[in-house]
Amino acid sequence: MYVLVYHVAGYRRAVVADNLMHAFPEKSDAERKAIKKRFYRSFCDQWVELIKLISISERQLQHRVTGNWQLIKDLYADDRDIYMMLGHTFNWEWVNVAVQYNSPHQVAGVYMPTKNPAMDRLINYARSRGGGWLISMKAKKGFQRLQGTRHIVGLIADQNPSNLNGALWLPFMHREAPFFKGPEQLATRAKAAVVFCGIRKVKRGHYAVDMQLLTKDASTMASGEVIMSYVTFMEQQLNDQPENWLWTHKRWKHSKEIQNAKAKPPKEPAN
Repeated sequence: MYVLVYHVAGYRRAVVADNLMHAFPEKSDAERKAIKKRFYRSFCDQWVELIKLISISERQLQHRVTGNWQLIKDLYADDRDIYMMLGHTFNWEWVNVAVQYNSPHQVAGVYMPTKNPAMDRLINYARSRGGGWLISMKAKKGFQRLQGTRHIVGLIADQNPSNLNGALWLPFMHREAPFFKGPEQLATRAKAAVVFCGIRKVKRGHYAVDMQLLTKDASTMASGEVIMSYVTFMEQQLNDQPENWLWTHKRWKHSKEIQNAKAKPPKEPAN
């Protein structure tokens, strides 16, 4: 797959190269090229592992994904709901199910449905192998299902917001990028704990999860503090293992200046 995707098709090679150049200006061309090749190998592994997620046993997945699960068990004992924020670090799909296996909470992942209904059903089956629920971003009342349960809501929070007018613009790997305010607002409203979930690729098919508690009650934090802390956390993730993030994603395609210009009201005609 690597040969076909990288050497033959050249899938989004220009996007990846541009992203790496801006994210790591201090590195040489040779260093960035090496990161790019390692990334494409991990990118291909991610898709094969997603297919394997359909059939992999709980025992095998537990062997391949290790983590400091005691943190979420302690928060459950403390009667806390959790908003868990992670990024597009490989393999987030496996980690999603591993959290379901290792948490006493009801786990629910927020996701964007795919355009192909058959593919959407297949992926959702894989994602809920451990008993997790899925909440569509298009379902206005999706969170109501969680009422009355002690739960974890998993949010991949490094995506581009669909509504830029409500986004928080922050420096991210040397360029400004828009971030969802929703995760912070939801956690604040619920007075829930906020946990950042880091993923490190140990070797092919093996991952280590490092969960870090930001706060036991998001409502005690200043506005914007959760998102800013999350961005700092994600930058650390990217610097520690740069090949393990989804560089094909056009994360910086939006411009704050263009967005602000669009948002300005038209000038009144001169008298």
